[in-house]
Amino acid sequence: NLATATELFEAANALHLSKQLRAALSDPSAEAASKEQLVQKVFGAKFTKEVVSVLVTVAQARWSSPRDMAHSMESLGVRALARASKDLDGLQVELFEIQQLVSVDPEIELALSSTRATAEQKQALVSKLLAGKTSEPALELALQAVFSKTYKRFAEVLEQYGFWIAEFAGESVAHIRVARELSKAQLERLSKALASFFGRELQINVEVDPEIIGGVHIAVNGEVLDATVLTKLQNARLQLG
Repeated sequence: NLATATELFEAANALHLSKQLRAALSDPSAEAASKEQLVQKVFGAKFTKEVVSVLVTVAQARWSSPRDMAHSMESLGVRALARASKDLDGLQVELFEIQQLVSVDPEIELALSSTRATAEQKQALVSKLLAGKTSEPALELALQAVFSKTYKRFAEVLEQYGFWIAEFAGESVAHIRVARELSKAQLERLSKALASFFGRELQINVEVDPEIIGGVHIAVNGEVLDATVLTKLQNARLQLG
């Protein structure tokens, strides 16, 4: 539920902020019992038994980097929120719309990426920006993205959240950039073609970008299918050169 997701996020943030805590809980030489005692001491009085149990399990796992443990807790928070959502498709669309809202406004993006502003100030900006415009789960994710250390840019954090939610839903997200808005028929044909190519259904997010000139640019979980006219022209120039 939402409360569980909030606690998982708070735990992730605590791990992100404290290098000492991360090091102690991820130390491979420390005994499991001592790690459990530390988790109980730091989080036991604040969080539910369920979340404390998750923290104990995570602390007792082996991590290549202490920060990976904090990222894992953040990922679990996103998945817990996805599990509580009644409309995963709608939540993914909301995240994409928030991402676009921030990306097209350099001042907002700069304010949310600034190291001078506190996390609380950034959250206040997000709350004001999205007031009455999003569902509670989408707002919760946007507020958490302010604290995230997974990426530097706010919009990139939201994109990563979208990938995690898509993984939870057993599908992937296709980010599509086109020169002109697609018709319903074109979108359906493209969706079927991508499903056939990747062997699974995809969540489709479409962005209209006039700089593309023509064609379509598709990115799915880091895999890029680029058939834009602009790319073809650039490739032709390289070959001629």
